[in-house]
Amino acid sequence: MKKRYPEFDVAKAIALAGVIIGHSTYLGTPDRLASVFYSFDMPLFFIVSGFFSKPEAKLTPDYVRKNAKSLLMPYLITCIGVIGCSFLGAILTGKTNPAEIASHWFMASLYGCGGITPATPAFVSAIGALWYLFALFFGKMLLAVVNQFRHPAILVLGLFFCGNVLAQIIWLPWSILQALSATLFLYIGQIIKKHALLEENSIEPICWLFMAGIWGYSALRFGKLYMVTNTYVNGTQDVIGGIFGSLVILKLCQTACKHIPSVTKPIAWIGKYTLPLFCMHLIELNVFPYQHVSGIVESLPLTPWIGYLIVRFAVIALLTSILYMLPHPISKWYFQSRQKSQAGR
Repeated sequence: MKKRYPEFDVAKAIALAGVIIGHSTYLGTPDRLASVFYSFDMPLFFIVSGFFSKPEAKLTPDYVRKNAKSLLMPYLITCIGVIGCSFLGAILTGKTNPAEIASHWFMASLYGCGGITPATPAFVSAIGALWYLFALFFGKMLLAVVNQFRHPAILVLGLFFCGNVLAQIIWLPWSILQALSATLFLYIGQIIKKHALLEENSIEPICWLFMAGIWGYSALRFGKLYMVTNTYVNGTQDVIGGIFGSLVILKLCQTACKHIPSVTKPIAWIGKYTLPLFCMHLIELNVFPYQHVSGIVESLPLTPWIGYLIVRFAVIALLTSILYMLPHPISKWYFQSRQKSQAGR
């Protein structure tokens, strides 16, 4: 059985909450709060994936197949889900042409890009949060290739540069440009593990304070780091801030797991299920009719945006629970425990 690092699960739960908060500004969530999370949340996901990837992995058919099953199958099933739910929602509300909304999400699913830029073809629609799965898949493939060379760090920086330059010229499908940039953060994750940078006394306290300061400065400058469109408003500072911010969050989570396990255990449990929660967030984000609950939410004795976040988290949790209860051929792609239980039969 693989060793589980609870601090990484806690950090993933925090990053997922950050993604959801960042996607809630249209519901009143403060821009500054969203900016703080944007400064590290997606880099952290890639860094964590890099930490658990094997530097010796090679681009073999088995490696491609394994990652396709764990990343692209959830993408495919979630896309089918959002197409179906949107189609059904259009029929029930009668406000949108069902065929038109289904076509919109079908084209978005085929192209597989999370955001729209000036370089995006006119016929392309954004798939939203699921871009991460394509970017992680291709990023891991690229990392497996560059790790075979003598100086992978140079190649990784070159891929990052190419991803950002090409994004101004052409917008490739399947989040390939984002994958070029994400390879840097995946590689950083491998470096963290190789040099045991999270181990006690591996980095001096003054260095942690320095990294926290750089990250804080980057985040509070409103330097939003939009990996979804390869946009780094403040350039290198945003990249360094994202790396340092991820490291600081991981170290804080590690410390919290050590000293207040009663608090971190339930958060770590949530972090184990970031994949299905992430995917159900896409369906919730694009299908749930928040306009029909606005009166109830705004009548609560809470700041409205906090009320909306509570509803949003509850809806995502409900959808994830339903997903878990779906037949095994569907749910197994999201929940490792379902795969293991089936294998043991």
